[in-house]
Amino acid sequence: MSATKGWKGNLRIADTEVGLDGAANLSNIDSVDCNLDGGLDDLFQLGSRLSQAILEGNVKLSLTVRKKYVDNTWAGYAGAGQTNMLPPEKWVGLYPLSYASGKPKITLLGKFRNWRLTVPQGGDIAETLDFDVRTMNVGTL
Repeated sequence: MSATKGWKGNLRIADTEVGLDGAANLSNIDSVDCNLDGGLDDLFQLGSRLSQAILEGNVKLSLTVRKKYVDNTWAGYAGAGQTNMLPPEKWVGLYPLSYASGKPKITLLGKFRNWRLTVPQGGDIAETLDFDVRTMNVGTL
């Protein structure tokens, strides 16, 4: 299998998992990083450079989205303008090879933890959002 370019990918956001099917593909996305950290810890003993065991720790799931700034919609996803600045829970659909039948999908449920706005003097205004995930599903459309 050959390498695939990221321009084929799609990202959608909805209030429900079923709502992802009718949601629009989001535009102005520069990159998406999806991370599953299994939280494994190596157990070492004195006198040995080799791990004696691998212990399970806490699993950490996250997603980071970088995009060109258009308006304040994404700031609202992180809690700006919400009651008590609490971010609403959202479903995010990541479709690495496009939103089409038979293509892989990753659906994530969680909340946008933070929003960063970058305003460089000589470049494009961009925003970055970090999404804390509590549920991650993988499959095909």
